[in-house]
Amino acid sequence: MAVLWSNQLRWYVGAFDLSTATTRSSVTLQSPALDRTVYSLPAEVSQADVRRDEAEWAGLFEDGSRGLEGLIGTLIGTRGDMLSYVIGTTTGDRAYCGTVGVLAVKPSGRLGELVRVEGNFKPDAAWDPTRHFGPSQVVTTAGTSGTIGDGAASTGTHRFFVHLFRLGGAGTFIINLQDAATAVYADVTGATAILTATGSTAIQFTGTLRANVRANWTFSGGSGSTDFFGAYRRSG
Repeated sequence: MAVLWSNQLRWYVGAFDLSTATTRSSVTLQSPALDRTVYSLPAEVSQADVRRDEAEWAGLFEDGSRGLEGLIGTLIGTRGDMLSYVIGTTTGDRAYCGTVGVLAVKPSGRLGELVRVEGNFKPDAAWDPTRHFGPSQVVTTAGTSGTIGDGAASTGTHRFFVHLFRLGGAGTFIINLQDAATAVYADVTGATAILTATGSTAIQFTGTLRANVRANWTFSGGSGSTDFFGAYRRSG
């Protein structure tokens, strides 16, 4: 049985990388729910359309830190931020991505100079199992990720997920998927994220995605130290 250490897990919500502050986390993925309110039969009825996915997170922040204030002020009561639960540190490893409603983010205790913060998140739909281009990475110039080989092309509706934690300079960060059958890469139509501020986005696009996929990023109007994360899901 494989062992997965905590330093191989990452938590991203919107423009926040919560990984270094995490002390406890759990993710519940979709499973059929049982409705016990049955009026005509003494039995349980399976309700497959009832969402049971949820995520819980707890971490420690310095008291009065901008990270704590920003986290609480930005996330409480919001919907539509993207949550990514990232497993592994190698290009091509798994991540679960999707937009969430923030049910609660609250201070819950103190440990010396640190404040414990807990969060509870509910997805708007099933989390997408994706493959990622590595944990959050800092870049200062245009570049390309490592290649992920999926073995075969697929046609249908695909998704591309991006978190932007820091944008250096006054420019625009542009990241897109590229694909290839073997070694000649081209931009994937409809799979481009153009970001002028920190945050997250999920892009849905339709067509044929060839067997090999990578991410390519550039800057427009200037660049600086920029921190981001990207992942994608094929159709099916």
